[in-house]
Amino acid sequence: MSNFKSLEVWTAQTICDVGILLSIISFLFHMGRPYFDRITGRFTLRVAADLWWIVYIILRDGTLFFSILFGFLNLNLDLMADVKIGLPFVPLGTVALAAALSMKIFRNTEDINKSFRISVYLVTLGAFLNTIGYVLVMEAPGDEYAVAKTAFWETMRSWRSNANPELATITFYITFALLVGIVITAALKSMFIYRKIEKENERIIEGKNVQT
Repeated sequence: MSNFKSLEVWTAQTICDVGILLSIISFLFHMGRPYFDRITGRFTLRVAADLWWIVYIILRDGTLFFSILFGFLNLNLDLMADVKIGLPFVPLGTVALAAALSMKIFRNTEDINKSFRISVYLVTLGAFLNTIGYVLVMEAPGDEYAVAKTAFWETMRSWRSNANPELATITFYITFALLVGIVITAALKSMFIYRKIEKENERIIEGKNVQT
């Protein structure tokens, strides 16, 4: 393997691992909201409370965004053949996280309501799937462990993307279709919102013209 190819594989594997870690961090921030709410209530200055909350939102949703981006970068058959990705867990985890981000964009998930709970469930599911894929598949015990020769761990290792091209192909088709569906739905919702704002602005302009 050439140095360039080795660097490409190392970079892709690192990006995949960092994406998994970021999804877990985002999950922890979502679970830690009561703590951040409690600390916010202790600030006597409104500016300090606002800054604290802004930092929380940036860290919580920023880690979510980058975990999706890094996960998406590895969802192609070329890289899946070179690096070990826990199938089908990690790709499906990316889908769950993408669905959570889409819900955050188009629904009110800051207040404690149904949309908030669903988004937290999706983030939890994504982080859980990523963790299972990383711990049980990608970093399953090697041959130096006697337990590695059991049927369970041999099955887990066989679900690595670079060891199972058939499962990698099936997972790619399914997850890619789901992600495309999320993107199309988000685009349509955006167009609907823009059209609604445009009509509202036109109505305001017409009202002002009538008054004049």
